[in-house]
Amino acid sequence: MTYQMKFLASSFLIFFAFLLPANAAVENINAVATSTCNATGHMIAVVDGDCRVTPSTFTATIYEIGLCTVHPYGAAKTSATFDATTCVVIYSDAAPAAIDLAAAIGTSTSLPGTASAPVEGTYGYPYIKLGTDFTVAGSFTNTPSGGVETTYYSRGSGNAPDTTGPALTQTDSLKNFGDNTCASGYLGAAVVGGTMDGFITDTSFARSDTADIADGTTCDKSDRLVAVMNLTGPFTVTSQTYSVNFNFILTDYGAQFIDGNSTLGPPEEFGSAPFAGYFTVLNAN
Repeated sequence: MTYQMKFLASSFLIFFAFLLPANAAVENINAVATSTCNATGHMIAVVDGDCRVTPSTFTATIYEIGLCTVHPYGAAKTSATFDATTCVVIYSDAAPAAIDLAAAIGTSTSLPGTASAPVEGTYGYPYIKLGTDFTVAGSFTNTPSGGVETTYYSRGSGNAPDTTGPALTQTDSLKNFGDNTCASGYLGAAVVGGTMDGFITDTSFARSDTADIADGTTCDKSDRLVAVMNLTGPFTVTSQTYSVNFNFILTDYGAQFIDGNSTLGPPEEFGSAPFAGYFTVLNAN
C-alpha cells in the first residue's frame, strides 16, 4: 500500500491560538482574541486593533509532521527542548521549498517530501514544524454605513495598505511572541478536537530563555515554528490506517489588517496572522 502525506486547504474555521504558563526559564504569553474584518460599518472593530482576512498569498515552509503520545515540551509545556522520545515522524523534508497554501484553498495537494506510515499506537499530540518566514498578500472590501465601497490592498513590506490593486506580497518573520524579552511560547487555543500550542525554536527545536534576545526584539533561537495539538480524544493508528493529513485553514485566517492610530478608520498596516488547521486520520474499511 502506498503511503502519502497530503495537506488540505479549506474554508473550515479553526484557529491556532496559544496559551502557556510561564516559568523562570522560558516566557510565554496568552492568546489575544481576534475577529474577522467587517464588510460593513467599521472594518476593524476597535482602536489599535486588527482583523483577519483570507490571504491571496500565504507561503510557508514545512519541515516535519509527526505524532507523539506525550507533549514534546512537557505536560506543563515549559520545557526548553523538544522531547521526541514518544514521537514518530510521518513526514519530513530537510530542505523544503516554500509552498503557497493560499493557492491551494479548496484542494488536496501532496507534499514533495518523504512520507512514512506511523507506528501503530494511540497519539494525542500531533505536531508540525515550519520555518518562521511567511510571505503574505491580501485585500478586503469594506462598505461603511452610508459610505462608498472601498477595497484595501496590501502594498508590500514597509508600506501602508491603500486602495491601489493588486495586492502585493511581503515576507514577515516570526521571531518573538513578546516585547523587550524573549517570549517563545504562545499557546492553548480551543480548536476542533482540542487545543493548539506554538513555540519559536532553533533548528534543533530548542527554545530561548527570556534573556536570550538579540537587538531588543528577536529571540536568539528563532529559526522554526513548532505547532503541537493537544487532542481531547487521542486517535489510534492501526494496520488499517493509510493516511494522516494536516488540514490548513486559511479562510478568514493567515493575514490581518491593523489599525495603527487612535481613531477608527482605514487600516494603517498589513501583515501575516496565525493560520488554522486540524489533523485527520484515514483508515481502510
